[in-house]
Amino acid sequence: MKNQSSSLLRAGMFCLAFLVLAVFGHNADAGTGIEEAKTDKRADVIVIDAMARHGKLEMPPAVFLHDTHTKALADAKKDCSSCHQPAKPGDPATYSFRFMDPDKVNSAKLKEFYHGNCIGCHADMSKNGSASGPLEAQCRDCHNPEPAVRSNRQSIALDKVLHYKHIASTRINFSRDAKHNCGACHHAYDSASGQLLWAKGNEDSCRACHLLPNVLAAKLTAAEAGSPGASDALADTNGPLKKRPTLEKAAHHACVNCHMNLSRENNAGVKTGPFACAGCHSPEAQKTLADEGINNTRVAAGIPRLERGQPDAALMTATPEETNNLKSSMKPVSFNHELHELSAKDCRSCHHRQIGPCSSCHSLEGKREGGFVTQAGAMHAVSSGRSCVGCHAAETQKPSCAGCHTVPLRHVPQSACESCHSQPVGVSPTDAENASLLQLDKQSQTALAKATATRRGNMGISAMPAFHAASLPEKIRIGILSKDYEPAEFPHRAIVSTLLKKQEGRLAAVFHAGNNTVCRGCHHNSPASNTPPGCVSCHGTNVVTAINGTPPLAAAYHKQCMGCHASMAQKPAQDDCAGCHKPRGKK
Repeated sequence: MKNQSSSLLRAGMFCLAFLVLAVFGHNADAGTGIEEAKTDKRADVIVIDAMARHGKLEMPPAVFLHDTHTKALADAKKDCSSCHQPAKPGDPATYSFRFMDPDKVNSAKLKEFYHGNCIGCHADMSKNGSASGPLEAQCRDCHNPEPAVRSNRQSIALDKVLHYKHIASTRINFSRDAKHNCGACHHAYDSASGQLLWAKGNEDSCRACHLLPNVLAAKLTAAEAGSPGASDALADTNGPLKKRPTLEKAAHHACVNCHMNLSRENNAGVKTGPFACAGCHSPEAQKTLADEGINNTRVAAGIPRLERGQPDAALMTATPEETNNLKSSMKPVSFNHELHELSAKDCRSCHHRQIGPCSSCHSLEGKREGGFVTQAGAMHAVSSGRSCVGCHAAETQKPSCAGCHTVPLRHVPQSACESCHSQPVGVSPTDAENASLLQLDKQSQTALAKATATRRGNMGISAMPAFHAASLPEKIRIGILSKDYEPAEFPHRAIVSTLLKKQEGRLAAVFHAGNNTVCRGCHHNSPASNTPPGCVSCHGTNVVTAINGTPPLAAAYHKQCMGCHASMAQKPAQDDCAGCHKPRGKK
Protein backbone atom coordinates (compact mmCIF):
# COMPACT_ATOMS: atom_id res chain seq x y z
CA MET A 1 0.00 0.00 0.00
CA LYS A 2 1.55 3.30 -1.05
CA ASN A 3 1.68 6.52 0.93
CA GLN A 4 -0.66 9.25 -0.25
CA SER A 5 0.16 12.91 -0.34
CA SER A 6 -2.33 13.80 2.35
CA SER A 7 -1.52 12.91 5.95
CA LEU A 8 -5.21 12.23 6.39
CA LEU A 9 -5.07 9.63 3.65
CA ARG A 10 -1.94 8.12 5.11
CA ALA A 11 -3.56 7.69 8.47
CA GLY A 12 -6.76 6.36 6.97
CA MET A 13 -5.00 3.82 4.83
CA PHE A 14 -2.71 2.32 7.38
CA CYS A 15 -3.30 3.09 11.01
CA LEU A 16 -5.73 0.23 11.52
CA ALA A 17 -2.99 -2.18 10.51
CA PHE A 18 -2.47 -3.88 13.85
CA LEU A 19 -5.66 -4.60 15.84
CA VAL A 20 -5.04 -6.23 19.15
CA LEU A 21 -6.18 -9.71 18.30
CA ALA A 22 -6.66 -10.75 21.89
CA VAL A 23 -9.58 -8.29 22.08
CA PHE A 24 -10.76 -8.03 18.51
CA GLY A 25 -10.13 -11.60 17.43
CA HIS A 26 -7.18 -13.71 16.42
CA ASN A 27 -5.11 -14.62 13.43
CA ALA A 28 -6.90 -16.77 10.90
CA ASP A 29 -4.48 -19.64 11.07
CA ALA A 30 -5.52 -20.23 14.67
CA GLY A 31 -8.76 -22.07 13.94
CA THR A 32 -12.06 -22.77 12.20
CA GLY A 33 -10.61 -24.55 9.20
CA ILE A 34 -9.44 -21.39 7.46
CA GLU A 35 -5.97 -22.83 7.07
CA GLU A 36 -7.40 -25.54 4.81
CA ALA A 37 -8.89 -23.10 2.31
CA LYS A 38 -7.06 -23.36 -1.01
CA THR A 39 -7.67 -19.79 -2.07
CA ASP A 40 -6.20 -16.35 -1.48
CA LYS A 41 -3.53 -15.89 1.16
CA ARG A 42 -3.21 -12.56 2.92
CA ALA A 43 -1.39 -11.13 5.91
CA ASP A 44 -4.32 -8.98 7.07
CA VAL A 45 -6.87 -11.71 7.83
CA ILE A 46 -8.39 -11.28 11.28
CA VAL A 47 -10.99 -13.61 12.76
CA ILE A 48 -13.54 -11.84 14.96
CA ASP A 49 -14.69 -14.37 17.53
CA ALA A 50 -14.96 -12.21 20.65
CA MET A 51 -18.31 -13.82 21.52
CA ALA A 52 -16.65 -17.22 21.93
CA ARG A 53 -15.44 -16.27 25.41
CA HIS A 54 -19.08 -16.06 26.52
CA GLY A 55 -20.32 -19.34 25.09
CA LYS A 56 -20.77 -21.39 21.94
CA LEU A 57 -20.95 -19.34 18.73
CA GLU A 58 -24.21 -19.39 16.77
CA MET A 59 -22.43 -18.56 13.51
CA PRO A 60 -18.90 -19.12 12.21
CA PRO A 61 -16.50 -16.32 13.24
CA ALA A 62 -16.46 -13.26 11.02
CA VAL A 63 -13.46 -12.90 8.70
CA PHE A 64 -12.19 -9.33 8.56
CA LEU A 65 -9.74 -8.15 5.88
CA HIS A 66 -7.97 -5.31 7.56
CA ASP A 67 -6.00 -3.72 4.74
CA THR A 68 -9.10 -3.76 2.51
CA HIS A 69 -10.97 -1.74 5.11
CA THR A 70 -8.16 0.77 5.63
CA LYS A 71 -8.07 1.47 1.89
CA ALA A 72 -11.84 1.87 1.74
CA LEU A 73 -11.72 4.35 4.63
CA ALA A 74 -8.93 6.29 2.97
CA ASP A 75 -10.92 6.51 -0.25
CA ALA A 76 -13.84 7.89 1.78
CA LYS A 77 -11.57 10.54 3.36
CA LYS A 78 -11.88 8.90 6.79
CA ASP A 79 -9.16 8.17 9.32
CA CYS A 80 -8.33 5.84 12.20
CA SER A 81 -10.98 7.29 14.48
CA SER A 82 -13.58 5.44 12.43
CA CYS A 83 -12.66 2.33 14.35
CA HIS A 84 -10.05 3.31 16.93
CA GLN A 85 -9.92 5.69 19.83
CA PRO A 86 -6.94 7.85 20.84
CA ALA A 87 -4.47 6.04 23.06
CA LYS A 88 -4.69 8.94 25.49
CA PRO A 89 -7.58 11.38 25.96
CA GLY A 90 -7.02 14.46 23.86
CA ASP A 91 -4.20 12.89 21.82
CA PRO A 92 -5.63 12.26 18.33
CA ALA A 93 -2.17 11.58 16.87
CA THR A 94 -1.64 8.33 18.77
CA TYR A 95 -4.22 5.58 18.54
CA SER A 96 -5.05 2.57 20.65
CA PHE A 97 -5.24 -0.53 18.49
CA ARG A 98 -8.46 -1.74 20.04
CA PHE A 99 -11.80 -1.69 18.28
CA MET A 100 -13.94 0.86 20.10
CA ASP A 101 -12.97 -0.58 23.50
CA PRO A 102 -15.32 -3.62 23.56
CA ASP A 103 -14.25 -4.56 27.10
CA LYS A 104 -16.76 -2.01 28.38
CA VAL A 105 -19.61 -3.80 26.60
CA ASN A 106 -21.74 -6.33 28.46
CA SER A 107 -21.42 -9.83 26.99
CA ALA A 108 -25.11 -9.93 26.04
CA LYS A 109 -24.68 -6.73 24.05
CA LEU A 110 -21.37 -7.62 22.41
CA LYS A 111 -22.93 -8.97 19.22
CA GLU A 112 -25.04 -5.83 18.87
CA PHE A 113 -21.92 -3.77 19.51
CA TYR A 114 -20.05 -5.30 16.57
CA HIS A 115 -23.05 -5.41 14.25
CA GLY A 116 -24.02 -1.85 15.08
CA ASN A 117 -20.54 -0.53 14.32
CA CYS A 118 -19.65 -2.70 11.34
CA ILE A 119 -22.99 -2.98 9.56
CA GLY A 120 -23.83 0.60 10.54
CA CYS A 121 -20.67 1.85 8.82
CA HIS A 122 -21.46 -0.22 5.73
CA ALA A 123 -24.98 1.18 5.62
CA ASP A 124 -23.76 4.78 5.91
CA MET A 125 -21.29 4.30 3.07
CA SER A 126 -23.96 2.66 0.93
CA LYS A 127 -26.34 5.62 1.49
CA ASN A 128 -23.61 7.98 0.35
CA GLY A 129 -23.24 6.04 -2.89
CA SER A 130 -19.91 4.44 -1.94
CA ALA A 131 -19.08 0.78 -2.32
CA SER A 132 -19.61 -0.93 1.01
CA GLY A 133 -19.28 -4.22 2.81
CA PRO A 134 -22.15 -6.61 3.62
CA LEU A 135 -25.39 -5.13 4.94
CA GLU A 136 -27.92 -6.56 7.38
CA ALA A 137 -29.20 -10.03 6.43
CA GLN A 138 -26.08 -10.73 4.34
CA CYS A 139 -24.72 -12.82 7.21
CA ARG A 140 -22.77 -15.38 5.22
CA ASP A 141 -20.67 -12.72 3.53
CA CYS A 142 -18.84 -12.35 6.85
CA HIS A 143 -19.76 -15.51 8.77
CA ASN A 144 -18.74 -18.06 6.16
CA PRO A 145 -17.82 -21.60 7.27
CA GLU A 146 -15.55 -21.84 4.20
CA PRO A 147 -14.03 -18.37 3.78
CA ALA A 148 -12.36 -17.49 0.50
CA VAL A 149 -9.15 -16.32 2.15
CA ARG A 150 -6.69 -17.62 4.68
CA SER A 151 -3.87 -16.00 6.54
CA ASN A 152 -0.23 -16.21 5.57
CA ARG A 153 0.75 -13.77 8.29
CA GLN A 154 4.31 -14.22 9.53
CA SER A 155 5.77 -12.94 12.77
CA ILE A 156 8.39 -10.27 12.32
CA ALA A 157 11.52 -9.89 14.39
CA LEU A 158 13.68 -6.81 14.74
CA ASP A 159 16.81 -8.55 13.53
CA LYS A 160 20.25 -6.99 13.37
CA VAL A 161 19.69 -5.39 9.95
CA LEU A 162 16.27 -3.94 10.78
CA HIS A 163 17.53 -2.75 14.16
CA TYR A 164 20.46 -1.01 12.48
CA LYS A 165 18.11 0.81 10.11
CA HIS A 166 16.39 2.31 13.16
CA ILE A 167 19.67 3.17 14.87
CA ALA A 168 20.98 4.85 11.73
CA SER A 169 17.78 6.84 11.16
CA THR A 170 18.20 10.60 11.56
CA ARG A 171 14.43 11.07 11.81
CA ILE A 172 14.03 9.31 15.16
CA ASN A 173 14.86 12.10 17.58
CA PHE A 174 15.29 11.37 21.26
CA SER A 175 15.36 14.63 23.17
CA ARG A 176 17.56 13.43 26.05
CA ASP A 177 20.44 12.26 23.86
CA ALA A 178 21.08 13.93 20.51
CA LYS A 179 23.64 11.30 19.46
CA HIS A 180 21.61 8.21 20.29
CA ASN A 181 17.96 7.35 19.71
CA CYS A 182 17.88 4.12 21.78
CA GLY A 183 15.67 5.74 24.41
CA ALA A 184 12.97 6.44 21.82
CA CYS A 185 12.07 2.74 21.90
CA HIS A 186 13.81 1.14 24.88
CA HIS A 187 12.40 1.84 28.31
CA ALA A 188 12.24 0.16 31.69
CA TYR A 189 9.84 0.44 34.59
CA ASP A 190 11.13 2.61 37.43
CA SER A 191 9.46 1.43 40.62
CA ALA A 192 10.39 4.61 42.51
CA SER A 193 8.59 6.99 40.14
CA GLY A 194 6.18 4.47 38.63
CA GLN A 195 7.23 5.68 35.17
CA LEU A 196 8.84 4.20 32.09
CA LEU A 197 12.38 5.55 31.75
CA TRP A 198 15.33 4.92 29.47
CA ALA A 199 17.73 2.50 31.17
CA LYS A 200 20.84 3.58 29.29
CA GLY A 201 23.31 0.75 28.82
CA ASN A 202 20.75 -1.85 29.94
CA GLU A 203 18.46 -1.93 26.90
CA ASP A 204 16.74 -5.27 26.46
CA SER A 205 14.37 -7.08 24.15
CA CYS A 206 10.72 -6.00 24.27
CA ARG A 207 9.75 -9.52 25.30
CA ALA A 208 11.89 -9.29 28.43
CA CYS A 209 9.01 -7.26 29.89
CA HIS A 210 6.07 -7.67 27.50
CA LEU A 211 4.94 -11.28 27.46
CA LEU A 212 3.25 -13.23 24.71
CA PRO A 213 -0.55 -13.33 25.22
CA ASN A 214 -0.64 -17.05 26.01
CA VAL A 215 2.21 -16.74 28.52
CA LEU A 216 0.60 -13.77 30.28
CA ALA A 217 -2.80 -15.49 30.34
CA ALA A 218 -1.26 -18.64 31.83
CA LYS A 219 0.46 -16.67 34.60
CA LEU A 220 -2.68 -14.72 35.50
CA THR A 221 -4.84 -17.86 35.42
CA ALA A 222 -2.40 -19.72 37.65
CA ALA A 223 -2.41 -16.84 40.11
CA GLU A 224 -6.22 -16.79 40.22
CA ALA A 225 -6.30 -20.55 40.75
CA GLY A 226 -4.12 -20.14 43.82
CA SER A 227 -6.14 -17.31 45.30
CA PRO A 228 -9.00 -15.20 43.87
CA GLY A 229 -7.76 -11.70 43.10
CA ALA A 230 -4.10 -12.80 43.24
CA SER A 231 -3.57 -11.76 39.61
CA ASP A 232 -3.96 -8.10 40.60
CA ALA A 233 -0.93 -8.36 42.86
CA LEU A 234 1.16 -10.51 40.51
CA ALA A 235 4.25 -8.45 39.63
CA ASP A 236 7.95 -8.56 38.89
CA THR A 237 10.70 -5.95 38.64
CA ASN A 238 8.87 -4.39 35.71
CA GLY A 239 5.68 -3.77 37.66
CA PRO A 240 2.23 -5.42 37.79
CA LEU A 241 1.66 -8.03 35.07
CA LYS A 242 -2.05 -7.34 34.75
CA LYS A 243 -1.48 -3.71 33.75
CA ARG A 244 1.31 -4.52 31.33
CA PRO A 245 0.56 -4.71 27.58
CA THR A 246 1.32 -7.99 25.85
CA LEU A 247 4.12 -8.09 23.29
CA GLU A 248 1.75 -7.63 20.34
CA LYS A 249 -0.03 -4.68 21.93
CA ALA A 250 3.18 -2.95 23.00
CA ALA A 251 4.91 -3.47 19.65
CA HIS A 252 1.96 -2.33 17.54
CA HIS A 253 1.29 0.68 19.73
CA ALA A 254 4.93 1.80 19.60
CA CYS A 255 5.85 0.89 16.02
CA VAL A 256 2.70 1.76 14.08
CA ASN A 257 2.06 5.02 15.92
CA CYS A 258 5.69 6.05 15.43
CA HIS A 259 5.53 5.29 11.71
CA MET A 260 2.27 7.25 11.43
CA ASN A 261 3.64 10.28 13.26
CA LEU A 262 6.83 10.33 11.20
CA SER A 263 4.72 10.18 8.05
CA ARG A 264 2.66 13.18 9.16
CA GLU A 265 5.86 15.16 9.70
CA ASN A 266 7.26 14.04 6.37
CA ASN A 267 7.05 16.92 3.93
CA ALA A 268 9.83 15.70 1.66
CA GLY A 269 8.23 12.39 0.76
CA VAL A 270 10.88 10.34 2.55
CA LYS A 271 9.86 6.72 3.01
CA THR A 272 8.79 5.75 6.52
CA GLY A 273 8.05 2.41 8.12
CA PRO A 274 4.95 0.48 7.03
CA PHE A 275 1.47 0.89 8.50
CA ALA A 276 -0.41 -1.94 6.82
CA CYS A 277 -0.49 -5.52 8.05
CA ALA A 278 1.11 -6.67 4.80
CA GLY A 279 3.88 -4.10 5.20
CA CYS A 280 5.46 -6.15 8.01
CA HIS A 281 3.74 -9.51 8.16
CA SER A 282 3.48 -10.67 4.55
CA PRO A 283 6.09 -13.08 3.12
CA GLU A 284 6.77 -10.59 0.33
CA ALA A 285 7.55 -7.75 2.76
CA GLN A 286 9.84 -9.94 4.82
CA LYS A 287 11.70 -11.10 1.72
CA THR A 288 12.18 -7.44 0.75
CA LEU A 289 13.62 -6.71 4.18
CA ALA A 290 15.95 -9.70 3.89
CA ASP A 291 17.08 -8.59 0.42
CA GLU A 292 17.71 -5.08 1.71
CA GLY A 293 19.97 -6.52 4.36
CA ILE A 294 21.92 -8.52 1.79
CA ASN A 295 22.22 -5.70 -0.75
CA ASN A 296 22.63 -2.78 1.63
CA THR A 297 26.17 -1.41 1.26
CA ARG A 298 26.24 -0.26 4.88
CA VAL A 299 25.33 -3.75 6.00
CA ALA A 300 27.88 -5.32 3.66
CA ALA A 301 30.53 -3.07 5.16
CA GLY A 302 29.63 -4.32 8.61
CA ILE A 303 26.98 -3.19 11.06
CA PRO A 304 28.54 -1.41 14.04
CA ARG A 305 28.30 -3.21 17.36
CA LEU A 306 25.45 -2.25 19.60
CA GLU A 307 26.53 0.13 22.33
CA ARG A 308 25.30 -1.62 25.43
CA GLY A 309 28.45 -2.09 27.45
CA GLN A 310 28.68 -5.80 26.68
CA PRO A 311 32.10 -7.47 27.11
CA ASP A 312 34.26 -8.48 24.16
CA ALA A 313 34.67 -11.87 25.80
CA ALA A 314 33.38 -13.67 28.87
CA LEU A 315 34.27 -16.62 31.06
CA MET A 316 31.29 -18.96 30.89
CA THR A 317 30.70 -21.48 33.65
CA ALA A 318 28.41 -22.03 36.61
CA THR A 319 27.97 -19.27 39.19
CA PRO A 320 30.58 -18.91 41.97
CA GLU A 321 27.97 -19.97 44.53
CA GLU A 322 27.44 -23.28 42.70
CA THR A 323 31.10 -24.09 42.14
CA ASN A 324 32.70 -22.89 45.39
CA ASN A 325 32.11 -26.24 47.08
CA LEU A 326 33.38 -28.30 44.15
CA LYS A 327 36.92 -29.63 44.27
CA SER A 328 37.09 -29.55 40.51
CA SER A 329 34.89 -28.73 37.55
CA MET A 330 35.18 -28.22 33.83
CA LYS A 331 37.49 -25.47 32.69
CA PRO A 332 35.49 -22.33 31.92
CA VAL A 333 34.68 -21.51 28.30
CA SER A 334 36.39 -18.36 27.07
CA PHE A 335 33.50 -17.10 24.99
CA ASN A 336 34.30 -14.64 22.19
CA HIS A 337 31.21 -12.45 22.51
CA GLU A 338 32.26 -9.94 19.86
CA LEU A 339 32.80 -12.65 17.26
CA HIS A 340 29.42 -14.23 17.95
CA GLU A 341 27.72 -10.84 17.61
CA LEU A 342 29.02 -10.66 14.05
CA SER A 343 27.82 -14.18 13.24
CA ALA A 344 24.39 -14.12 14.91
CA LYS A 345 21.25 -12.79 13.27
CA ASP A 346 20.27 -10.93 16.42
CA CYS A 347 20.78 -10.96 20.18
CA ARG A 348 17.85 -13.35 20.63
CA SER A 349 19.81 -16.07 18.82
CA CYS A 350 21.39 -16.69 22.23
CA HIS A 351 19.55 -14.44 24.68
CA HIS A 352 16.13 -15.88 23.88
CA ARG A 353 14.28 -14.47 26.91
CA GLN A 354 16.28 -11.49 28.10
CA ILE A 355 19.83 -10.18 27.88
CA GLY A 356 22.00 -11.43 30.71
CA PRO A 357 24.34 -14.27 31.73
CA CYS A 358 23.13 -17.73 30.76
CA SER A 359 23.56 -18.78 34.40
CA SER A 360 20.84 -16.32 35.45
CA CYS A 361 18.27 -18.78 34.05
CA HIS A 362 20.23 -22.04 33.61
CA SER A 363 21.92 -23.41 36.72
CA LEU A 364 23.78 -26.68 37.25
CA GLU A 365 20.61 -28.34 38.52
CA GLY A 366 18.05 -26.26 36.57
CA LYS A 367 15.55 -23.75 37.87
CA ARG A 368 12.11 -22.38 37.11
CA GLU A 369 13.33 -19.26 35.28
CA GLY A 370 15.01 -21.46 32.68
CA GLY A 371 12.24 -24.01 32.34
CA PHE A 372 14.37 -26.37 34.46
CA VAL A 373 16.81 -26.75 31.57
CA THR A 374 20.20 -27.30 33.16
CA GLN A 375 23.26 -25.33 32.16
CA ALA A 376 24.75 -28.43 30.53
CA GLY A 377 21.54 -28.94 28.55
CA ALA A 378 21.35 -25.30 27.51
CA MET A 379 24.91 -25.41 26.17
CA HIS A 380 25.18 -28.94 24.78
CA ALA A 381 21.75 -30.00 23.48
CA VAL A 382 22.54 -31.14 19.93
CA SER A 383 18.93 -30.85 18.74
CA SER A 384 18.39 -27.31 20.02
CA GLY A 385 19.12 -24.33 17.80
CA ARG A 386 19.56 -22.24 20.95
CA SER A 387 22.42 -24.23 22.42
CA CYS A 388 26.09 -23.75 21.56
CA VAL A 389 26.54 -27.29 20.28
CA GLY A 390 23.20 -27.29 18.46
CA CYS A 391 24.02 -24.06 16.65
CA HIS A 392 27.47 -25.34 15.68
CA ALA A 393 25.98 -28.66 14.53
CA ALA A 394 23.55 -26.80 12.27
CA GLU A 395 26.50 -24.95 10.69
CA THR A 396 28.12 -28.26 9.75
CA GLN A 397 25.16 -29.09 7.51
CA LYS A 398 25.91 -26.19 5.17
CA PRO A 399 27.30 -27.24 1.76
CA SER A 400 30.86 -26.16 2.55
CA CYS A 401 30.98 -28.52 5.56
CA ALA A 402 28.42 -31.24 4.90
CA GLY A 403 30.76 -33.41 2.84
CA CYS A 404 32.62 -34.50 5.95
CA HIS A 405 29.69 -34.00 8.30
CA THR A 406 27.30 -36.12 6.24
CA VAL A 407 25.94 -37.81 9.34
CA PRO A 408 24.36 -35.17 11.66
CA LEU A 409 25.89 -34.93 15.12
CA ARG A 410 23.98 -37.02 17.67
CA HIS A 411 26.13 -36.38 20.72
CA VAL A 412 29.17 -34.34 21.67
CA PRO A 413 32.36 -36.39 21.28
CA GLN A 414 34.58 -36.21 24.31
CA SER A 415 37.50 -35.20 22.10
CA ALA A 416 35.72 -31.93 21.30
CA CYS A 417 35.46 -30.71 24.90
CA GLU A 418 38.91 -29.09 24.90
CA SER A 419 37.97 -27.00 21.86
CA CYS A 420 35.72 -24.84 24.04
CA HIS A 421 36.81 -25.70 27.58
CA SER A 422 40.39 -24.72 26.80
CA GLN A 423 43.14 -23.94 29.26
CA PRO A 424 43.04 -20.18 30.07
CA VAL A 425 46.17 -18.22 29.19
CA GLY A 426 48.65 -17.98 32.07
CA VAL A 427 46.51 -20.00 34.50
CA SER A 428 47.48 -23.26 36.19
CA PRO A 429 45.32 -26.34 35.55
CA THR A 430 44.26 -26.38 39.21
CA ASP A 431 43.05 -22.79 39.16
CA ALA A 432 41.27 -23.39 35.86
CA GLU A 433 39.17 -26.18 37.38
CA ASN A 434 38.46 -25.04 40.95
CA ALA A 435 36.27 -22.03 40.05
CA SER A 436 38.71 -19.55 41.58
CA LEU A 437 38.75 -17.56 38.31
CA LEU A 438 35.17 -16.53 39.00
CA GLN A 439 36.39 -14.56 41.99
CA LEU A 440 38.21 -12.18 39.65
CA ASP A 441 36.60 -8.82 38.94
CA LYS A 442 34.70 -8.41 35.66
CA GLN A 443 37.50 -6.50 33.96
CA SER A 444 40.04 -9.21 34.75
CA GLN A 445 37.65 -11.96 33.66
CA THR A 446 37.05 -10.19 30.35
CA ALA A 447 40.78 -9.73 29.71
CA LEU A 448 41.53 -13.38 30.50
CA ALA A 449 38.66 -14.66 28.34
CA LYS A 450 39.66 -12.42 25.43
CA ALA A 451 43.30 -13.53 25.54
CA THR A 452 42.30 -17.20 25.64
CA ALA A 453 39.69 -16.85 22.89
CA THR A 454 42.16 -14.97 20.70
CA ARG A 455 44.80 -17.67 21.14
CA ARG A 456 42.25 -20.34 20.27
CA GLY A 457 41.09 -18.50 17.16
CA ASN A 458 44.63 -17.82 15.98
CA MET A 459 45.36 -21.52 15.85
CA GLY A 460 43.48 -21.58 12.56
CA ILE A 461 43.45 -24.51 10.28
CA SER A 462 47.11 -25.32 10.23
CA ALA A 463 48.35 -24.96 6.71
CA MET A 464 49.60 -28.29 5.47
CA PRO A 465 53.41 -28.17 5.48
CA ALA A 466 55.01 -28.34 2.05
CA PHE A 467 56.65 -31.69 2.74
CA HIS A 468 53.35 -33.09 3.96
CA ALA A 469 51.42 -31.86 0.94
CA ALA A 470 54.04 -33.23 -1.40
CA SER A 471 53.96 -36.57 0.38
CA LEU A 472 50.27 -37.01 -0.28
CA PRO A 473 49.55 -39.17 -3.29
CA GLU A 474 48.33 -36.99 -6.12
CA LYS A 475 45.91 -39.64 -7.34
CA ILE A 476 44.75 -42.98 -6.00
CA ARG A 477 43.70 -45.76 -8.34
CA ILE A 478 40.72 -47.61 -6.87
CA GLY A 479 40.46 -50.87 -8.76
CA ILE A 480 40.00 -53.60 -6.18
CA LEU A 481 36.40 -54.11 -7.25
CA SER A 482 36.68 -53.18 -10.93
CA LYS A 483 34.88 -55.55 -13.25
CA ASP A 484 32.49 -53.86 -15.64
CA TYR A 485 34.28 -50.50 -15.30
CA GLU A 486 37.89 -49.38 -15.42
CA PRO A 487 39.43 -48.56 -12.01
CA ALA A 488 38.41 -45.16 -10.68
CA GLU A 489 41.08 -42.48 -10.40
CA PHE A 490 40.62 -40.52 -7.17
CA PRO A 491 42.26 -37.02 -7.27
CA HIS A 492 43.35 -37.27 -3.66
CA ARG A 493 45.64 -34.25 -3.32
CA ALA A 494 43.23 -31.92 -5.14
CA ILE A 495 40.32 -33.00 -2.94
CA VAL A 496 42.29 -32.50 0.28
CA SER A 497 43.34 -29.05 -0.93
CA THR A 498 39.74 -28.14 -1.78
CA LEU A 499 38.44 -29.29 1.59
CA LEU A 500 41.08 -27.25 3.39
CA LYS A 501 40.14 -24.13 1.44
CA LYS A 502 36.42 -24.60 2.07
CA GLN A 503 36.98 -24.99 5.80
CA GLU A 504 38.84 -21.77 6.49
CA GLY A 505 35.95 -20.26 8.43
CA ARG A 506 36.26 -19.11 12.04
CA LEU A 507 34.28 -22.04 13.42
CA ALA A 508 36.45 -24.55 11.57
CA ALA A 509 39.54 -22.72 12.76
CA VAL A 510 38.78 -23.83 16.31
CA PHE A 511 37.60 -27.37 15.70
CA HIS A 512 39.93 -28.28 12.80
CA ALA A 513 43.18 -27.01 14.24
CA GLY A 514 45.21 -30.14 13.58
CA ASN A 515 46.86 -31.12 10.30
CA ASN A 516 45.01 -34.41 10.18
CA THR A 517 41.58 -33.30 11.29
CA VAL A 518 40.31 -32.84 7.76
CA CYS A 519 41.61 -36.31 6.84
CA ARG A 520 39.18 -37.85 9.30
CA GLY A 521 36.26 -36.59 7.23
CA CYS A 522 36.88 -39.60 4.97
CA HIS A 523 39.08 -41.76 7.19
CA HIS A 524 36.42 -41.52 9.87
CA ASN A 525 37.42 -44.42 12.12
CA SER A 526 41.16 -44.17 11.68
CA PRO A 527 43.57 -42.58 14.14
CA ALA A 528 44.89 -39.16 13.11
CA SER A 529 47.88 -39.98 10.95
CA ASN A 530 49.71 -38.89 7.81
CA THR A 531 49.36 -42.45 6.52
CA PRO A 532 45.92 -43.73 7.55
CA PRO A 533 45.00 -47.30 6.60
CA GLY A 534 42.96 -47.90 3.46
CA CYS A 535 39.21 -48.31 3.44
CA VAL A 536 39.51 -52.07 2.86
CA SER A 537 41.03 -52.37 6.35
CA CYS A 538 37.52 -52.09 7.80
CA HIS A 539 35.23 -52.62 4.83
CA GLY A 540 35.38 -56.12 3.33
CA THR A 541 35.05 -56.67 -0.39
CA ASN A 542 31.65 -58.33 0.10
CA VAL A 543 29.00 -58.83 2.74
CA VAL A 544 30.67 -61.95 4.07
CA THR A 545 34.05 -60.32 4.64
CA ALA A 546 32.69 -57.01 6.03
CA ILE A 547 33.98 -56.48 9.57
CA ASN A 548 31.74 -55.90 12.61
CA GLY A 549 28.68 -55.16 10.54
CA THR A 550 30.29 -52.31 8.59
CA PRO A 551 29.09 -51.76 5.01
CA PRO A 552 30.96 -53.78 2.37
CA LEU A 553 33.61 -51.92 0.42
CA ALA A 554 31.52 -51.01 -2.64
CA ALA A 555 28.71 -49.62 -0.48
CA ALA A 556 31.18 -47.68 1.69
CA TYR A 557 32.87 -46.08 -1.32
CA HIS A 558 29.62 -45.06 -2.94
CA LYS A 559 27.99 -43.82 0.24
CA GLN A 560 31.04 -41.77 1.19
CA CYS A 561 31.91 -40.38 -2.24
CA MET A 562 28.42 -39.81 -3.64
CA GLY A 563 27.11 -38.54 -0.31
CA CYS A 564 29.86 -35.95 -0.20
CA HIS A 565 29.25 -34.86 -3.80
CA ALA A 566 25.51 -34.55 -3.22
CA SER A 567 25.76 -32.58 0.04
CA MET A 568 28.44 -30.23 -1.33
CA ALA A 569 26.86 -29.93 -4.81
CA GLN A 570 30.00 -31.29 -6.51
CA LYS A 571 30.43 -33.12 -9.81
CA PRO A 572 30.17 -35.82 -10.95
CA ALA A 573 26.56 -36.31 -9.83
CA GLN A 574 25.36 -39.39 -8.00
CA ASP A 575 23.86 -40.94 -11.13
CA ASP A 576 26.87 -40.18 -13.35
CA CYS A 577 28.67 -43.52 -13.08
CA ALA A 578 30.91 -42.77 -16.06
CA GLY A 579 32.08 -39.60 -14.34
CA CYS A 580 34.24 -41.81 -12.10
CA HIS A 581 34.22 -45.17 -13.85
CA LYS A 582 35.07 -45.50 -17.52
CA PRO A 583 33.17 -48.50 -18.94
CA ARG A 584 35.40 -51.38 -20.02
CA GLY A 585 35.46 -52.13 -23.73
CA LYS A 586 33.47 -55.16 -24.87
CA LYS A 587 35.55 -58.28 -25.38
